[in-house]
Amino acid sequence: MERRKKAIYIGAVVLGLLMIVPTTNVLGTDEPSQNQKVQIVNMHATPTHEMLAVTQTDKILTVNKDQNTGMLGTDVQVTTEVATENNPAIGAVPTGELLVAYTSVVDSSQNDVIWDFSTDGGQTWAGGQYFVVEGAESHPAIDYWGTGRKAVGTMQGDFLSNSGADQHTFLSTDITDTTTYELSTITWGASFPYSDRRVPDIAGYDGNGIAWWYGIIACVGTRASPGSVDMPIFNYANYADETQGWSSYFGEYPGCENAAIEIDQSNGLFYAVFDIYRTSQWDLLLIRGDAHDDGTGHIEYLSDSFIGGAENTKYPAVDVKDNKVIIVAQSDEAGTQDIVCYYSDDAGITWDKTFVAASGSNDELYPKIVSFGDTAICTYIMNDDMYYASTEDGGATWSTPEMVNDQTGSVDTEYRNTDITYDGTVVWTDLRNGNDDIYLDNIAETPTFPILSLGSFTKAGLGKVSIPVANIGSADATNVSVTITVTGGILSRINKTKTETIASLAMNGEETITTDGMIFGLGTITLSAIAGCAQAQPPQVSKTGTGKVFIVFLRNIA
Repeated sequence: MERRKKAIYIGAVVLGLLMIVPTTNVLGTDEPSQNQKVQIVNMHATPTHEMLAVTQTDKILTVNKDQNTGMLGTDVQVTTEVATENNPAIGAVPTGELLVAYTSVVDSSQNDVIWDFSTDGGQTWAGGQYFVVEGAESHPAIDYWGTGRKAVGTMQGDFLSNSGADQHTFLSTDITDTTTYELSTITWGASFPYSDRRVPDIAGYDGNGIAWWYGIIACVGTRASPGSVDMPIFNYANYADETQGWSSYFGEYPGCENAAIEIDQSNGLFYAVFDIYRTSQWDLLLIRGDAHDDGTGHIEYLSDSFIGGAENTKYPAVDVKDNKVIIVAQSDEAGTQDIVCYYSDDAGITWDKTFVAASGSNDELYPKIVSFGDTAICTYIMNDDMYYASTEDGGATWSTPEMVNDQTGSVDTEYRNTDITYDGTVVWTDLRNGNDDIYLDNIAETPTFPILSLGSFTKAGLGKVSIPVANIGSADATNVSVTITVTGGILSRINKTKTETIASLAMNGEETITTDGMIFGLGTITLSAIAGCAQAQPPQVSKTGTGKVFIVFLRNIA
């Protein structure tokens, strides 16, 4: 993307467009941007749950892919080999590093999925790693895992291995350290009558405070009993046993094709969207839930409903922040394929509808979305080019779309051949060199926000402990709430809490919070600290520790 193009400044995009004012689309024709109320058909299906142990942890190998370097502001060629490389996924962590994954075709029966990282915004890459997985895996997905440099991922398994029902889960506690890359596999088709899992998506979440709980995978698959073909399936880790995983399926909803899922990091609510064929047209199936344990060891399902009218609506993408949800999809309501937007500011209870792009005679295809609350960016493909548009009012109005790729007609127009992450980095499959390569650009200035970090507990005199709170982010933090809790001792008689609000914590600043009074007692104590700030990413961080107390003398604080 050439530098003469206007950059989007996250959180301060000047659209200059009102909902009632006609907008000009990329072809220069006027399209009214009017929002509409959406008809929701509420359903009440009940999922079925079953559990299986993680079958294997797959071996990782270094691939050392040849890759170009480039300056952002132009298209950056990530991969340069003659082999086909497509289906890219991209993720970013708050400190700016990127994780990319893509399909690398070996031959007609073998693919590898390459996982690689960049520490300079995508201009150079480490070379790549892949896991030894049987067959032709493909279509990776990536999401941030809630804190630090952590990320999660998944991918489509081989369609012949175990009836095409293998679940692959990628975990990394630091995307810049490949020794933390892990891929586990659950062979659902070997123990249950599952088959034909379609391209999965993943939503990362670590708000449960469980080290191995990665979030939720959503996909479409088949189960011979009860005989449901292409139904919604959810996979997630067991809350109590890291060696076990759950599968929850909705047999009442056969006929689905594609899945998208995201979790609101502020509260754990998730939004899974499937396109589903219902009698005579394709609609969207929205399943809302809560990623926390419902008390029976499963995620909680809050509602399931159909969205759509007489038109066909397919290929959904979804994102959410602070209860503001945006779903984008393809719609043929006007005759050609356009990008429709369903948006909600009340956690998916009510919805409005508008169009991101509706160019008349051209088809807009395969949208992706990244949301920052009121501000969001949507990408799509039209005429073998990648476009983006932005909103500053939660989806009600959208800016005039702009083309991303520098070379016209070079984008490979297929589903899941593009992706976007929160810092405005986009990736796509490009054909300008005569074969499929991965290309990258950035269409937005990197957003700035605080990142809170808790240090280690230490003794702070007789009967007191303290912990440092730092802001390692790119913006000042305000109203940082810090709570220290000390519990334990003989007969659990120690129960002390200190809460303090730091009015302002500057970038690279640090303050130490100390408990009030004295911790008095005998025995082992448990320490916990929570620091939170509405502007921070993530909004809340925590730390735990232990120690011993003898009357008021503390030792072994760790």
